[in-house]
Amino acid sequence: MPRALGALLLALLAMPLVANASVGPGDRFPAVRSAAPPPMVASARAALWRSALTAKDFYNFNVRRPAGMATSARFLYDSKNLYVEFHCVQAGVPITAAQRVNHAGVGSDDHVSFDVDTSGNGSRTYTFRVNPLGVHDESSSENARYAPSWVSIAHVSRAGNYDVLMVIPLATIRSQAAPEQRWRLNFERFIAARNAAYTWAYAPAMQSTTEVQFWPWVTHIRLSPNATRPKPQVDAYVLGSAGSQRNVFQNGIGRFETTSPRQAGIDVTYPFTNTLAFVGTLAPDFSNVEEDQTTIQFQEFQKSYQEYRPFFAQGAQYIDALPQIGVFGSNSMFYTPSIGIFNRGMKIEGTAGRSDIGLLNVVGPGIDDSAAGYTYSTPSGSLALSAESVVANHVGVRDMTTGVGLSRTNRASGEGTELEIAAERDTLTGSSHDVNFEEGIRNQHFTALAIYRDTSPGYAPLDGYTATNDARGLGALLGYKGAGSSHSAIESYSGSIGLDRYLAYDGSLREADINGFFTVQFKDLISVQGFAGPSELQVAPGTIDWFNRRSIEVGYGQGTPNPADIAYSWGPFGGFYVQQWQSSYARVFGAYGFSFEYDGNEERPARGLPIDNSQWLRRTVLSRSFGRDATIGLALRTVNGTGGFAQPGTNLSMLYEARFKNQDLLYIEYGTSAAPQTLHRFIVKYVFHAGGSSGT
Repeated sequence: MPRALGALLLALLAMPLVANASVGPGDRFPAVRSAAPPPMVASARAALWRSALTAKDFYNFNVRRPAGMATSARFLYDSKNLYVEFHCVQAGVPITAAQRVNHAGVGSDDHVSFDVDTSGNGSRTYTFRVNPLGVHDESSSENARYAPSWVSIAHVSRAGNYDVLMVIPLATIRSQAAPEQRWRLNFERFIAARNAAYTWAYAPAMQSTTEVQFWPWVTHIRLSPNATRPKPQVDAYVLGSAGSQRNVFQNGIGRFETTSPRQAGIDVTYPFTNTLAFVGTLAPDFSNVEEDQTTIQFQEFQKSYQEYRPFFAQGAQYIDALPQIGVFGSNSMFYTPSIGIFNRGMKIEGTAGRSDIGLLNVVGPGIDDSAAGYTYSTPSGSLALSAESVVANHVGVRDMTTGVGLSRTNRASGEGTELEIAAERDTLTGSSHDVNFEEGIRNQHFTALAIYRDTSPGYAPLDGYTATNDARGLGALLGYKGAGSSHSAIESYSGSIGLDRYLAYDGSLREADINGFFTVQFKDLISVQGFAGPSELQVAPGTIDWFNRRSIEVGYGQGTPNPADIAYSWGPFGGFYVQQWQSSYARVFGAYGFSFEYDGNEERPARGLPIDNSQWLRRTVLSRSFGRDATIGLALRTVNGTGGFAQPGTNLSMLYEARFKNQDLLYIEYGTSAAPQTLHRFIVKYVFHAGGSSGT
């Protein structure tokens, strides 16, 4: 009897730690340290996986119901790596796997994701994704240019199921130096043919699977103090250029300037603790513009650009610390695209305990700007206190803006509060302020927010983004999200209405909006969305313009490698009656990719009158991958006519990019996709990488 009892006890100890459905922040699972690496195959058949932490019974987040197809994930670690294995049942549903190049994005393919937050409050979060071909990408909350070296292997069975193995070096993530740690983990899966997003962690109040505060804890992670300390790294580039416009470069907000071409430069990252690092750049190069942000769409407010420059992308959230509050957008104290071409930059970024820290200084022609951010968060993420300061020293003016913020959330109910208070002082316009307050609830079905805003006249930080100033008043946002039944053709639907009314300080109307939105996603991958509502904006003292557009959009396969959509907008807009047409289509053929976009605008003095202005945009991109580490793209864009928000012209550009095993990079580029017309500039650029993984 004792022998039988002992055998039973040993059998129980050998069973995997299985986590059931709807795991959340209150759940804790001990991590399992492996004595040896698992076999380098995408399969959990090896005996080593039997003791791993195992996650099953996923939830379909899109419809808020248990997942329809079985998924299991297993997790182990040792002194050097994290090991993750997925088994995905997909027999009967076609596999979607179009991406062929690592680090380029697999989000529209079928894929699995491993998410880890080593801070516990969302300040150090990493995601690793793999499609059924074994192609992978990754992301980090700390750096938009995160691209470390790691291993992914996949295998598709004859039955149509697939397995994935991830091997992630500990040196590619940042974590505290404690000998025993606890992290938050989540496992996810996406099925493109069904638009199904599966998640292991689930709670009714979750608005997104990226909300780490709802993930469970994995405890008893025992590591050496330096196991997760990234190594110092250096990226030094050399560049050769030719052509009549070799000295033309883009600044942060889309304009092209003439300056001396840079032939060499360097970026340095030196971690001086496990979670804090010094980052420096000298003679940064802005010749490679990877995304064309040109549009001809009419805009009520100043256009906001996405930052693409590596120095600003690393640790951006540590400096831009204050809450973003607003019904139809918000002001930002530190908006890095407003900083043009610069010569050198230095920053400290990272975390210390429960604190996020960011310090920055950049110097360039006519600028010497500094910024700092600080955030303290509780382990649950339910409370965050933040502060931010920006000092802009430009030719003839000094501008200083400081602010504090608060974010509080009840994770069970979704009720929360946000507050942002900022004060600006500059040598030209004097003192001004920006105050925003939000109170309300967000959960799986309902959004109900009340907002107060007070932005004084003249508030417009030099290094910031201000949609409108001289405005104070109230706003509200009401919304509902739902899911169709298991027998319905509708997968999910949502609707919302946002309204605000702001007065200028002289008592006149500054801005008023009543806008409604709806979205319906069908199970056959067709989607329909629409927008309607009047807006009034004071564009000059005593002058009010109406912005009363309505729009309808129909799409197919959104979120898959082969999406198509068509949209139509119409109505009064800024003193004109406008009509807009938008259409786009993308297709992947093995190693080849193709996309096409065709947009048009027409402006009339009033409905029914002849056209005053019209503008049309056509954009075509062809791409070809070479293995998993190289790709070439050819882009052609033409804009003709007047009106809209783009300079007419024809632009042809080409970019070849290759990543080598030692993480060196090679770029061969003609022109740039972002120019208004073809830029006669040919560039060959080589980046020598030394030290730790890129972006860590």
